[in-house]
Amino acid sequence: MVSGTIRYTEQDFALSQTVISPARTIPLWQGTCAIACLGAVIGYGSVTLLSEVLAQALPVLAQYTAWGAVCGAILLVSVGAWRLSTKLSPMQQASLQLQQSFLLDENGLQLSTDTAETRMDWAHFLAAHIDSDFMILKTRDGTVVLLRPAFVADHATWNEARKIVGRRVPVSSGAQTL
Repeated sequence: MVSGTIRYTEQDFALSQTVISPARTIPLWQGTCAIACLGAVIGYGSVTLLSEVLAQALPVLAQYTAWGAVCGAILLVSVGAWRLSTKLSPMQQASLQLQQSFLLDENGLQLSTDTAETRMDWAHFLAAHIDSDFMILKTRDGTVVLLRPAFVADHATWNEARKIVGRRVPVSSGAQTL
């Protein structure tokens, strides 16, 4: 039996997303270039379409099709940058302030706070990713439990937790299978 206290940090959310995410990540510069090109095509196409539709009313609009491409690229890159800089969800914010106790034994995992308690049998978990610095458990309903060595008393307790999870939950070899 292993017990400890969970205190999540913002880095824990990023870590769990990197391990669980089935999508292949691309470098930021490649994403920025792709978004800028898409924005340029959309902006250029929009201004070209408008200039054809409004040719009699606004003949000068045809001269500004290149500016439509520039504005479209700037707009989409700005939206992409905003999306990358968004804050944590309300649930993640609450998890940062909430302290949970956990109990890990041969029967399953029990999580408890001051106001609630949850017991999950090992059959409820689909997969686990076990590393020396963390364990990520994915449940049947898609929720994730992240455990780190800092959540338990000592290294021996952490090793015991890893053994229990390794015996009871199918362990994935990589992030793509979680």
